[in-house]
Amino acid sequence: MANNDLAALWAQVKTADEARAGLLDVLPALVYTYGLAAATLSADWYDEARDLIGAKGRFTAIPADLGDQGAEPLARWSIGPLFDAEPDWERAKTQVQGGLQLRIANASRYTVAESAVADPAAEGWQRQGSGSCAFCAMLIGRGAVYTEAGADFGAHDHCNCSAVPAWGGEPRPVKPYVPSRRKATDADRARVRTWIADH
Repeated sequence: MANNDLAALWAQVKTADEARAGLLDVLPALVYTYGLAAATLSADWYDEARDLIGAKGRFTAIPADLGDQGAEPLARWSIGPLFDAEPDWERAKTQVQGGLQLRIANASRYTVAESAVADPAAEGWQRQGSGSCAFCAMLIGRGAVYTEAGADFGAHDHCNCSAVPAWGGEPRPVKPYVPSRRKATDADRARVRTWIADH
């Protein structure tokens, strides 16, 4: 739905400056509106999941504090390809869609993760997903349970991973890690460290 709203804006802009102005105007509202919806739905899902396993005690999921989601920097960064010698509208659109999806999904991820850390019936949270990229497959395969509120959910544009509660005594939703057949180079490891530090 957020991408549909974004597409409506994208269809109206004809220049890079119009795109920048439109995104700076609309993107914060899209991130907030759909992020709030994602956080609310995730809190409802958490409460239902808690009831289904018969968790002891009372606890209500805590929707993530959306704070500053970085919509303005996303708007400025994503239109970079429009200022190239040959403006690349498709690449700019892909960048803004990916950043929008990331911010909305993070509202869901942080709702579940923060609730699982605060909930006495949960042992923390885990990463779950298809592992469609090597970074995500590696993190999912570790099977780590994060128990600190400060543990960050590393994600990327178009990431389909989510946070799930690790309930005490319940089986953990972890796929076995299958290492990549490609050998990682020092440059690959440096690039990953840089990406993690930046995100």
